[in-house]
Amino acid sequence: MTLRLSDELLAELRMVAEEDRRSVHQAVIVAIETYLADRETDEIMADAETLRALADARDAVASGDVEYGTDAVHALVQGRQAS
Repeated sequence: MTLRLSDELLAELRMVAEEDRRSVHQAVIVAIETYLADRETDEIMADAETLRALADARDAVASGDVEYGTDAVHALVQGRQAS
């Protein structure tokens, strides 16, 4: 892949890479990964149903309504299948 950057942007990228003690290549990868993660976060924040599910999960953890481990999950599944 070839990436063409303006002289100004390339200079800024080099400066950031040097400050972070990374290569320019690594700085580009970090920037792309950060951008993609931010987009994913924006999508989640824009989805009311997902936000409600996250809030419900947070409330469940806070109230101790959480099962840990595969044995606990298997027991829950078996209990649901029996009813």
